[in-house]
Amino acid sequence: MNKQQSFGPKYTSPAAPIARPYLEDPSSTVSGNRTFESPFTPLSRVTEQFAAMLQVDTEQPSTLHVPTARDKKYDRQLRLWAANGQDALEEAHVLLLTASATGAEILKNLVLPGTGTFTIADDKIVADDDIDSNFFLDESSLGQPRAVKVTELLQELNTDSVGQSQILNLKELDSVDPSYWEQFSLVIAHQIRPSILRKVGIVLWDLKIPLLVSNCIGFYGYLRIVIPEHTVVESHPDSTVDLRLDCPWPELEKFADAIDLDTLDETDHAHVPYVVILLKYLKQWKAEHGGCPPSKYAEKNQFKDMIRSGIRSNDPENFDEAIAAVLRATQETTIPITSVLNDPRAQNLHEDSTNFWILVRAAADFVVKEGNLPLSGTLPDMKADSVGYIALQNVYRRKAVQDWNWVKQRVSELLSALNRPAGAISDDEVETFCKFSRYIVVVDGRSLEQEYNPETAKATKILSDLEEENGLMPIYVGFRAVEIFEERNGRFPGMLEDTKDDENELERIAVEIVKNLGGDSLGEATISVLKEFVRAGGAELHNIASLLGGFGAQEVVKLITRQYVPMTNTVVFDGIQSKSSVWEL
Repeated sequence: MNKQQSFGPKYTSPAAPIARPYLEDPSSTVSGNRTFESPFTPLSRVTEQFAAMLQVDTEQPSTLHVPTARDKKYDRQLRLWAANGQDALEEAHVLLLTASATGAEILKNLVLPGTGTFTIADDKIVADDDIDSNFFLDESSLGQPRAVKVTELLQELNTDSVGQSQILNLKELDSVDPSYWEQFSLVIAHQIRPSILRKVGIVLWDLKIPLLVSNCIGFYGYLRIVIPEHTVVESHPDSTVDLRLDCPWPELEKFADAIDLDTLDETDHAHVPYVVILLKYLKQWKAEHGGCPPSKYAEKNQFKDMIRSGIRSNDPENFDEAIAAVLRATQETTIPITSVLNDPRAQNLHEDSTNFWILVRAAADFVVKEGNLPLSGTLPDMKADSVGYIALQNVYRRKAVQDWNWVKQRVSELLSALNRPAGAISDDEVETFCKFSRYIVVVDGRSLEQEYNPETAKATKILSDLEEENGLMPIYVGFRAVEIFEERNGRFPGMLEDTKDDENELERIAVEIVKNLGGDSLGEATISVLKEFVRAGGAELHNIASLLGGFGAQEVVKLITRQYVPMTNTVVFDGIQSKSSVWEL
């Protein structure tokens, strides 16, 4: 018998019939009050009952989803972030400041998956150096506005994306009206002078618009995410399975109690789901140990031996699965997001509260009522016959739907109290939140002002990592020094024939940075990195720009779709050592 695979609960509206693994109790007049035919029904008989009930569902009309042209075009990425993620991407408007090789590579990886609109703002005219490093420029681009030509060639990659170009003086961005930025979902700023960047960063921070800062010189690359708050529901953990074997609800206990392992024939015995096996043996263990589950290593081994003693079949795969799951089954079900549930943003809702915090508050109220988070309703793959597995799946699904419905009702009450429309948070959004509630993530970011101000900078982290052997913090300090050098001189270090003066000035700037952080001098590793920056002369290497473009686009997709967990918050790449480091700075 093949294993049965669960792909998570199929969300069914309350009006739609659900396969019922129970028989109606003829003596009951209360709707929904169901019981098994007998306390210890053999699995074969239980299976027949389930089949009879499931047959009702098979007669219901079903809707076959026919893939659209859009589904086929974006099939691979839909498997990663689903339709809601794709919708978010298609509704996004991304601004790129500086149409350099790295900026173009980031946008390329956003245009291909169908980002709705992109705008490139730049004030440069295409020169020979641009053609050498930028794949999206050719000989015919010489002398033309860089923003216009890069937009034209990027637009050819995907007609679903709408490209726009603007001739904008990037050295005067701080004088742009703040309302200009409101049209964008996210801004990518490449090689923008720090004095200008910090002012733009303040405006975007206040507007809560994500900013991705990038730089690429020679073999070195740098990315920095700037956003005050980022919340993630669909964090995509390895598994959303939540079996609750340590605290089963009555319906699940009845399901397990209805199966008497001693009366099953060998075939049925070999197809009892391992969840049932664990529940029955845990119940036996607790009865013999004062109601306590196995907690110590020796006790868990004894518990495994107890399960192993029940093997009767020559094909004990289901018992092997139960034994393998003992460590997980004996763990106490906890609430890993307590700090989020207790966050003032959830406990003190107001008219500007986001959907996320309203959902968190509803989940917090559910925990107060039930003592646990809503059930995900997801079952893992396991050895079982089809009908038995579906029956067990329905037990979990029904409990999950009950939990979701309670949270939906609480969300409706909260919306009413905030004078929001009843449908401001959809049922699908509530169900998705409940399914992933154990894995939600809140990222509270740090601004550029906090990073650049010596009083709020992560000085201890930076200075300690500068001394780390083969560490990459010298590259971070090098980028900071190069930015200051360029702003003071109007060019990158190393662009003149005699580079010795540039090396000396860049080293002096780096010493200033380190001293402002409380350090005193530069190590040999940092001096070596500064010389490499001078040797590069501000050039972008296309292979490094391409790699950084992949890194950057990946983070942009996370931010726009609010799926997966973005980096926090700085990454540096060293193409010489082929390694990267991520820090929160």
